[in-house]
Amino acid sequence: MGVVMAEGVLKFHLWKSTAKQPYHWTLNSVQNGQVICTSENYARKEDAMASLRSVYNNAGDSKYIDHTEA
Repeated sequence: MGVVMAEGVLKFHLWKSTAKQPYHWTLNSVQNGQVICTSENYARKEDAMASLRSVYNNAGDSKYIDHTEA
């Protein structure tokens, strides 16, 4: 059973940097933007998304934003 949360409390952000493994995600509080969780870095966007989805599926009705597209 997934964690039940009030809608709009948490938001995932997918990021891309210039690092060798550039993709990672953060889980942030919608209320104050505080980072609650940060993933490890991934070489492929697909792997970062698989990790994000694994947490997302157990994090109630959180939203996510993809910051990797220019």
